[in-house]
Amino acid sequence: MDILKLIRKQAERRPEQIAIRDEDSGICLSYAQLVEQSAELARWLQRRGCRVGQRCGLLMEEGTAFLVSALGILESGLCLVPIGVLVPNQERNRVVEAARLHWLLRANKDLVRMPQPGPIDNQRDREFSNCQPAYIRFTSGSTGARKGVLLGHPTIVERIQAANEVLAIDHRDRIWFALPMSDHLVVSVFLYLSTGATVMPCRNAACGERFIRETLPTVSYGAPDFYLGLSRSPISALDSLRLVISTTSPLQKQIASGFEDKFGRMINAALGIIEVGLLTINLDSRETVGKPMPAYDLTLLDKEQLVPQGEVGEIYVRGPGLLDAYVAPWRPRRTLLGPYGLATGDFARFDVRGNLILIGRGKNRVLIGGQPTFYEEIEDALNSLPGIEESRAYLDPGSKQLAAELVGKPISPSEILHQLAERIETRKLPQIFRFVESLARTANGKLLRADSIENLLKTNDSEE
Repeated sequence: MDILKLIRKQAERRPEQIAIRDEDSGICLSYAQLVEQSAELARWLQRRGCRVGQRCGLLMEEGTAFLVSALGILESGLCLVPIGVLVPNQERNRVVEAARLHWLLRANKDLVRMPQPGPIDNQRDREFSNCQPAYIRFTSGSTGARKGVLLGHPTIVERIQAANEVLAIDHRDRIWFALPMSDHLVVSVFLYLSTGATVMPCRNAACGERFIRETLPTVSYGAPDFYLGLSRSPISALDSLRLVISTTSPLQKQIASGFEDKFGRMINAALGIIEVGLLTINLDSRETVGKPMPAYDLTLLDKEQLVPQGEVGEIYVRGPGLLDAYVAPWRPRRTLLGPYGLATGDFARFDVRGNLILIGRGKNRVLIGGQPTFYEEIEDALNSLPGIEESRAYLDPGSKQLAAELVGKPISPSEILHQLAERIETRKLPQIFRFVESLARTANGKLLRADSIENLLKTNDSEE
């Protein structure tokens, strides 16, 4: 079984059901039309010389054409490598090289054959082919260089089934999809289509009462900024929503409470990991990312030792749908798993009810006063202060002191320190504050860290 067979089944059962309603272009496609157009593109790719098992990048604006192209690439037997249009040129070129692309498909059927891509593994692509390759997604680069994650067809189906045990998406659902398709295909768009739901891409939080009245969305899927925008929009009610999923970055308490106060709906914070899929979702506890999906076994370790209840450790995962391999360099699944599964790089603790409380990323951990501290801890405290909308903590490269960028009203640094001292330890207090209009983010909304910002500036300089 693969994702294409699941989508075809939906087209056979309900051919007239709307598969995608693209609010930006105004184009709607039924399941029958989506399957037909994807198959037509697959035949065209094959006539152009594309062969089963080759790798094809997809670089075009999001929407109906993007989805048809993605499914057409898979239908032709190619491995799909989506590339966001907002990715800087230097990073885009790195993805093309790291994925060893044979082809690149752009808008208006602009298909480019790449010169002599070479194998992606050390066995002339034999290991790659054995994975039944379907999809390579590169990480956002928010905390370092982008890594390529390979998923085979069976892995994709496993992930979808694991997530939908809890999400329970079916053909009656209408999904307000507010994230980039290029980054959220597998346990998002593909899951929805595999169940016969209607996908409604619209990243504008102020779509308006007309959109809500006409579509009656039952599920929304977006980043925290999207929900902040909804809370500030003229939209007065979202009564049709049964599930409000927030992902990509930590959900601030002010955003969650503001949304709930206005719409009477709880935002369900979720933890999605590219190497794993949808790992947890918060259904009843506003301070956590919820309990693990039933299919997954989570263990917290500190230096390969189990941590006691309530203490912080790195998340290790066992279960279905784990990545088949990293690419560039090639590292297959068997070399990545230890006794407790895959090390995710995320640090967390469990509360007494078994809910997971995220602390931060391993790459965002810094030693202060000999004790490990996560930038996310400092940011969470800063974001709780009146007048501060969002923040980014970092180590100032010149002075080597803790620093923070702040978005919001110009509160004096002395008042910030006074209020912050009531929330976190003295050693974690930033010594340098910078007020900025906005924080640097990746294309899918993740906060860019200091080293990544420096790399981005270098990239932009090299393109001028």
